[in-house]
Amino acid sequence: MKYLSQIISVTLLVSMSMGCASTSSQQEHVGDPHIMSLQAQAEASYKLAKLDQAESQYLQVLQSVPNYAPGWFRLGNIYTRTGRHDAAIAAYQRCVELEPENQKAWYNMGLVRIKQSTEILESIDRRGDVNTPVGKQISALLDALNRLQREPGSSSQASLK
Repeated sequence: MKYLSQIISVTLLVSMSMGCASTSSQQEHVGDPHIMSLQAQAEASYKLAKLDQAESQYLQVLQSVPNYAPGWFRLGNIYTRTGRHDAAIAAYQRCVELEPENQKAWYNMGLVRIKQSTEILESIDRRGDVNTPVGKQISALLDALNRLQREPGSSSQASLK
C-alpha cells in the first residue's frame, strides 16, 4: 500500500512539474489505474522473488512513469540479485538522479561496485604471480574486500528489500 501511494504521489508530482509543457500522452497516465495496478503487481512479484516477472512489470511501469525513483531502485535490486551489475549501477544511478538523498540507492550502488571490484581482483589473482609486489597488493586488497563482505552487519543483501 505504501508503494501504491508513492506511485500516485510521483505521478501527481510529475504531472504538476510538466505543467503546460505536458503532452496528452504524458497526462493520460496521471492516476492511470492500469499503471497503478501494474506497479502493485510488480511489487508483489518482487516480494515473492519472481524477479523475471517483477523486472518485466517494473520496466512497463517505467515506460509510462520514467521519473519513478522507487521503480528504478527495485530494478537495481533485481539486476543486483541476478548478477547484472552494470545494469544495476545504471538503475541505481537513475534513482539517485531523481532522488539524490536516497541513501539506500547510494549504498546499494557501493555494494555492487565492491562486488565488481572483488570479481576483477579474483580474476587477476588467479592469473598473476602472487609473489610479486603487485601480486601481494592484489591479494591483500582481495582479502580485505572479502572480509568486508563477510562481516556481521554488513550483509550485501541489507538494502535489497
